[in-house]
Amino acid sequence: MTLEIGQPAPPFSLRNKKREEVTLDSFPGKHLVLAFYALAFTGG
Repeated sequence: MTLEIGQPAPPFSLRNKKREEVTLDSFPGKHLVLAFYALAFTGG
């Protein structure tokens, strides 16, 4: 899936550093920055 700048994010869930599940709906009315490092834990 490709998003364009300014397009709303699709619903998602993930675990934070405390291993708690969070969803996009957990932050109503807030602006978020989601960063991920695709190769961070692959050893390569």
